[in-house]
Amino acid sequence: MMGNLFNKYYLSEFIKAYRKKLQEDIDKIEATDTTNIDELVERLKARATISTIELQDPRPSEPKETTRPRKNMFGESYNEKVYEIYVTIPFEGNKDLFYCSPSTSTVVYLDKNFTINSSSVTGTIVLTDLDANTYNSEISKVVGTLKSNLPRVHAEIKPWNDGLENLIRQSLECRKGVVAKKHDFMEKIGLKVNPTSDDYLVPNPVEKRKIPKPVAKSTAPTKKELVPILQEEVYRDIKEVLYNVGEAIERKPSLYKDKHEEDLRDVFLLFLETRYESTSGVGEAFNKKGKTDILLKYAKDGSNLFVAECKFWKGQKKFLEAIDQLLGYLTHRDSKTALMVFINQNEPSALIETAKTEIKNHPQFKRHIKDNHDTSMSYEMTLPDDSKKIIQMEVMFFHFPK
Repeated sequence: MMGNLFNKYYLSEFIKAYRKKLQEDIDKIEATDTTNIDELVERLKARATISTIELQDPRPSEPKETTRPRKNMFGESYNEKVYEIYVTIPFEGNKDLFYCSPSTSTVVYLDKNFTINSSSVTGTIVLTDLDANTYNSEISKVVGTLKSNLPRVHAEIKPWNDGLENLIRQSLECRKGVVAKKHDFMEKIGLKVNPTSDDYLVPNPVEKRKIPKPVAKSTAPTKKELVPILQEEVYRDIKEVLYNVGEAIERKPSLYKDKHEEDLRDVFLLFLETRYESTSGVGEAFNKKGKTDILLKYAKDGSNLFVAECKFWKGQKKFLEAIDQLLGYLTHRDSKTALMVFINQNEPSALIETAKTEIKNHPQFKRHIKDNHDTSMSYEMTLPDDSKKIIQMEVMFFHFPK
């Protein structure tokens, strides 16, 4: 019989998945003799390290007086006075380790009143009397359950973490040989090799595209006011440019280290401006209720083409507020937008899953269209003051660790 902790994955398979992902990342690198190997090793090592779990001291709430239904020995119902204490147990590290089974483990069950979140374990302890010893005993059981198999788990991931640097360096040397062979082949068949090739491929420079005049529609039969509508193919291309630029920035820490939102925004804006003819990009531009980070205009008549916002991840509440802020910038003339979220914490995948869940609770959420990439999702939203107006919103996540 298995408990509800330390039994979802085999730890050996969990580590194997990290090894596979690391190799996939290395196989994408155009490593040459000019590549900064030391910087690249640190970057890959940070991604591939499995963070051990460190539990912090429990944080109880003020006791809440309430009642719960009970039955006496005669089967008669009554309400018993109790005290509910909401407890938060913060932790650092990879929460998936709570579900990994090491080679030998103890069967344990986490109290059904407690839940494991991305960076904390939360739950409620119910007391019939405000007795500190009873509370301490109950919380000790929970903490003891959480810690039960962690020493063994940590011991078995230590060789992986300790051997990462040597593994990465050896793999990069092999990769350099593969890339050199590929470049040699390309030269022999007449293909041009970029002599300044860096550690990662960046978005290919492209000839400026002629952006079509925005499609327009009349607002009413009798009033011929034309409302510009950004064409779908242009919107797709803008999103692809933004995603490729963000992915390239992720791979070059010098571009994002110690940078603020506006610094990163300017990089994205630069690529948009140089991508299209007849457009002008503006940072911190006024649009309806405030300053939006990126506003792409049709230069010939000043029509808004595309609005986007850049935000660092600061929790679920701030994420939903960022959506409020972005939607607040839009008018009935806007139809397509994007929110770019920069994550500088560890475990970005867990935070992205949290965001994908939270967005469905937003009052303007209409539906999830599809995931265009692992970290880029398309949604339909409505305007706060016009429930019939549908907005296409792309939410992109980029990992820029501190």
